[in-house]
Amino acid sequence: MKDSFLENWQVQIKKGYLDLCILQLLYRHEKLYGLKFLELLERENIKVKDGTLYPLLSRLEDEEMIESSWDLKNVKGHPRKFYTLTKNGKKQRNQMEKIFQEMLGISIKLKG
Repeated sequence: MKDSFLENWQVQIKKGYLDLCILQLLYRHEKLYGLKFLELLERENIKVKDGTLYPLLSRLEDEEMIESSWDLKNVKGHPRKFYTLTKNGKKQRNQMEKIFQEMLGISIKLKG
């Protein structure tokens, strides 16, 4: 029997964590396109479907944390939409990372 409380809790954590992961990847790589996000997340054992990723990218763009542009010249094959961090996105990423680390520290303290 599945525990619905645990499933809901896990979904909520993953939603907030994915925001941070996207911002972290852009901070590290500066410029990424959708399928590359999926590949990099998969390498870290974070399973994300494109039906989850693209709305998240759109929301982060609406919130002016990231911006996008099409690269029609420098890619092989189909044009790609690349995403980069905005100044606001960098600021938010720094704050989110700090809060996340504080939360992990509290969790570790509560264990011991």
